[in-house]
Amino acid sequence: MPRIGIVGFANTGKTTLFNALTGHDAPTAQHPFSTTSPNIGVARIADADLEEAARIERSAKLVSSTLDLIDLPAMARGGGLGSQYLGRLREVEALAAVLRAFDDAAVPADESGTDPVAQAEDLILELAIADHEVMARRGEKVSKEASADPSKRSEAAVVNRAADLLGAGTPLRSVRWDSGELAVFRDLAPLTLRPVVWVVNVVEGHGDPSALTDAVAAVVPEHDTVVALSAPIEAEASKLEPEDREELLEGLGLGSGALSAVGQAAYRSLDLITFYTLGPKEAHAWTLRSGATAQEAAGRIHSDLERGFIRAEVAPLEEVTAAGGWDEAKRKGKVRVEGRDYPVRDRDVIVVRFSV
Repeated sequence: MPRIGIVGFANTGKTTLFNALTGHDAPTAQHPFSTTSPNIGVARIADADLEEAARIERSAKLVSSTLDLIDLPAMARGGGLGSQYLGRLREVEALAAVLRAFDDAAVPADESGTDPVAQAEDLILELAIADHEVMARRGEKVSKEASADPSKRSEAAVVNRAADLLGAGTPLRSVRWDSGELAVFRDLAPLTLRPVVWVVNVVEGHGDPSALTDAVAAVVPEHDTVVALSAPIEAEASKLEPEDREELLEGLGLGSGALSAVGQAAYRSLDLITFYTLGPKEAHAWTLRSGATAQEAAGRIHSDLERGFIRAEVAPLEEVTAAGGWDEAKRKGKVRVEGRDYPVRDRDVIVVRFSV
């Protein structure tokens, strides 16, 4: 499952967002740096269409898509990133960067400020500095090697170009790299290549936050995602029963809530899709990289299905539910047969036929 690291400066609401997404009750405080060790949890992404399909199929069990979340201690503004902190950051596939956009006399803003644009710019710079140190050291080493070994010259050129970009404060994901260049970075695990979801934390009743999200979007790399939410309200809502939670969020104009917003943004950023398997025993959501084949999807379910793959029966989830279930969808001609190389589409329902 995708692993998302929640980062930000002190008192931005990182841990409150973590609690909202996971339903946990990790301690928060009004003083800075109250999170001293990482909080780890799993966020289950609600999927009304899957729930409806499970009801129609009378599935005994429902397994939703999930995100692994790591709430890291607050970053010190201008203080650099320690080796232990960097080590945890390099374990995740994407970042959720929390930006404070609220005033609260009870929660000091000395460490973070309340300007989300300034916080975003500083976070970008902090991560670029951390990557620059790694690239500069590697560049010096590989440049020496390249003087004696011509086969190292292309690697040296890539690493030194990256170091120059980072020295100017430019995240590596702002530039298009080909597969060979990305292979050079693999062992270096640069943080600024990771996709980032920027979460603007506003107060209840803030009104339309689009001006804030647009301002942040203007200073972050082009393909980053920016969302706005109220972490305290979301954390309160996470403790309610699903119907009450939905009613509270709708009443406050918060739509489907933080988990849906951050989850969808994370999946887009990581280029992931969801496919489904349905049956009386289980209705299950599976995560897959975009462009993966039906045979690879079979392997996500079980290695035996991938090895013995014969064909896949496929239909979009909405057509299955509209038809009244999988059997009815087949009877109405909504299900098609695909081979091993079929590129799975987001929200496909798949039945794998196989022989071992």
